[in-house]
Amino acid sequence: PRGPRATPIPAGGIAAAGLPYQILDARTGRQVDTAVFWAKLAASNAVCVGEEHPNPHHHWVQLEVVNHVAKTTPLALGMEMFQRPFQGVLDDYAAKRIDAAALRSRSGWEERWVYDYGLYGPTIDVVVAAHGQLLALNAARELTKKVVRKGLDALTADERAQVPELDLTDKNHRAWFDTLMESMGGHGGHSTKKMPAPEPDKPPEPAPAAEESPHGAAPPMPSADQIYTVQVIWDETMADTSAKWLKANPAGHLVILAGNGHCHDTAIINRIKRRGVTNVISIRPVIDEDGQVAELLARPMNDYLVVLQVPPGTKPAPAE
Repeated sequence: PRGPRATPIPAGGIAAAGLPYQILDARTGRQVDTAVFWAKLAASNAVCVGEEHPNPHHHWVQLEVVNHVAKTTPLALGMEMFQRPFQGVLDDYAAKRIDAAALRSRSGWEERWVYDYGLYGPTIDVVVAAHGQLLALNAARELTKKVVRKGLDALTADERAQVPELDLTDKNHRAWFDTLMESMGGHGGHSTKKMPAPEPDKPPEPAPAAEESPHGAAPPMPSADQIYTVQVIWDETMADTSAKWLKANPAGHLVILAGNGHCHDTAIINRIKRRGVTNVISIRPVIDEDGQVAELLARPMNDYLVVLQVPPGTKPAPAE
């Protein structure tokens, strides 16, 4: 997999990051009429739109999707970027009791997510203007850090109650995860070697050397199984939070914003469906270059690809 693109946000914000695009059925490779595409989205219960986190063109696609479904009520925007303990902060922002600066501060945005808020703020504000709900989908970082370092068995009863039903047996998902880890320099999911613990959607980093540790010894690196368990906790928590809202609002429409590694069949999508909500669509934005579209069509994991064409001379620079 290629690293995320460090493309600057245009002066006009993500609304100015639009590119010419075509819609492809990811299962067949056939082009889909845009009117048919938008009608399919409007008829669904939930739409998961993936992203490379720093790519403004991907966030423009998310904004377009939200603009098209914003008239649907009840409406909710579920976000990987916010963790469950901060749902009350999102409620306050949706009710216009606090401003965006307070939202970022109280949810620990800079520490827990770090990506530019400008990539998300306009989309969030469309939902607020439409009187929709904002959902903190993700698991608390404190919980996942404990699992990746010590395993599920180390959780207290209160902590274990925060973990939804987990399916750790999906062979296709495990194979995808193993391939991802190998591409990042790991050793595959079933290796006996230890691997560094990742933050959400970030490559693993080497553990500190003993002399660099403030305690004189580096902590043991987690096993591949522990890292995989955290990956599943992220997906299952986002799916569980989404499914609960959808069941409470059967006539509602939920748009989910999540990284490409979460917004695909074996991740959030099938885990929502396992909870009884079946009309769920996944979308992957992709720049039409370097054979990326062909790779995604060869092994489809989404319902639709939004294929973005970069005009000649304006090709985004790869991340350094």
